[in-house]
Amino acid sequence: MQNFVQNNNYGLLIDLDGTIIQKNEFITGEVEKSIKKLNQYMPIAIVTGRGPQDVWKFSSYLDLYGPQYCENGASAVKAQSKEILEVSLIPDDLSAKIMQEFKNSNLEYLVVSDGKTLINPQNYLSNISSLVLSSKVQNDLEKFVKKYNTLLDSNLIEFSTDENGNYFINIHNNPLGKAKAYDHFKEFYNLQSENIFFIGDGVNDLSIIDRCANSIAMGNANKKVKSNSKYITESVYEDGVSEAIKKIILPSIKAY
Repeated sequence: MQNFVQNNNYGLLIDLDGTIIQKNEFITGEVEKSIKKLNQYMPIAIVTGRGPQDVWKFSSYLDLYGPQYCENGASAVKAQSKEILEVSLIPDDLSAKIMQEFKNSNLEYLVVSDGKTLINPQNYLSNISSLVLSSKVQNDLEKFVKKYNTLLDSNLIEFSTDENGNYFINIHNNPLGKAKAYDHFKEFYNLQSENIFFIGDGVNDLSIIDRCANSIAMGNANKKVKSNSKYITESVYEDGVSEAIKKIILPSIKAY
């Protein structure tokens, strides 16, 4: 268990793409430094649509401990031991049908199986926690969802983007979305709602923003994300995370 400089019982959940990382997975030195400083005062957990392999990579780079959240809350992993704490799986028969339609779509797709992210796999797999369809054109994904609306449960689909201009539909067996990560984090650290912070930028962050009293939208965030957040910081290209930590979070916990 981490030891913190002050026992203020605070915590931060933070998105990855468009929040911590810029295009091509770049993290500025200022953002890295600020996150590592804040982690002396409170637990920090990544919550992202990416799979466990990417979450372990970035949590290790940022020296994070404890539970981290992948696949829009569908799985939780331990940062240091690379252990999968819990995961919600898509039934094998349903995942097989969706994979077949992914193949027929001629679009790029990702599958997370047994914690590993596979790109355009041709063989059918089991123990699938995420199915992700990708395109540079958002309309391609909207057409896919409309065409297969009888196969796809709208409560289990989330749209997202990255800083490289890609659009995604993320399919999980998790109707709560990222809010599931919020609930797990709150219970794990026994935190009060008013002591939890969140920083994010995408529409897939809205479920967690609705629960979080101290939500911070990035300057590059979706309009709905900004309007639903308590605070707005600078964009990912202006070290928005660092600005949020220095000007909002640290003053709130009286740590300077």
